[in-house]
Amino acid sequence: MIAILMNPGPEVLLGLMCLATFRIYLEVIGFDFRKLPLTRALGKRSSEDSLVRFHRLGLLFSIGFILLFAPTLIF
Repeated sequence: MIAILMNPGPEVLLGLMCLATFRIYLEVIGFDFRKLPLTRALGKRSSEDSLVRFHRLGLLFSIGFILLFAPTLIF
């Protein structure tokens, strides 16, 4: 599994690209991430601000993944 992630083929990149695009789509339509089970479980231990930052970081990772690896799929 580590070898696949370290040297991903086009199929793996395309699958991860779809997941990153779906994450951005959820942000655009205004999905409330606080309703997710993981966020509710973390909400018992963390503040609301830290949960918002947690999901914002996921959005930034998705955007970064698309910007870094989209040219690899195109070429």
